[in-house]
Amino acid sequence: MSEQHTGDGESGQVGVLIIGYVLLALLVITVVAGASSVYLGHKKLLSAADGAALAAADTFSLSQVQGTEPGTAPAAQLESGAVTAAVQQYLADSRAGERITALQISPETGTPDARTARVVLLGAVHPPIVNFLVPDGIPIRAESDARARLTR
Repeated sequence: MSEQHTGDGESGQVGVLIIGYVLLALLVITVVAGASSVYLGHKKLLSAADGAALAAADTFSLSQVQGTEPGTAPAAQLESGAVTAAVQQYLADSRAGERITALQISPETGTPDARTARVVLLGAVHPPIVNFLVPDGIPIRAESDARARLTR
């Protein structure tokens, strides 16, 4: 005949829903933490590149100033070797290697036009929680330019 249904037919389903929401929240937290870590690591690298470019733009000497003929503005002359040496010295003085993992100076660092110091730094970021997925870290790159100008 007819069966009597006793008890709640949906018992236990709320637990599965809660577990699903907790897993979703943990996934979102992991992604946000990883993205934030990469963003902050890139900003650290960019800050180091900016400082190094500024230091490298000041590497000219007065004997390297060109354009001293009447009617021409004097201009500083940079050399790629001096720019690279200034970048290495700046990174050593600021101890950027302690803050940035796998910090390297790219071979692109130098001066493209003898007036601009171009600094290209490479590094790696190790995001929290999911570091086991990318054991070598996520590679990051930062470029910065600084121009040497003489003004009165």
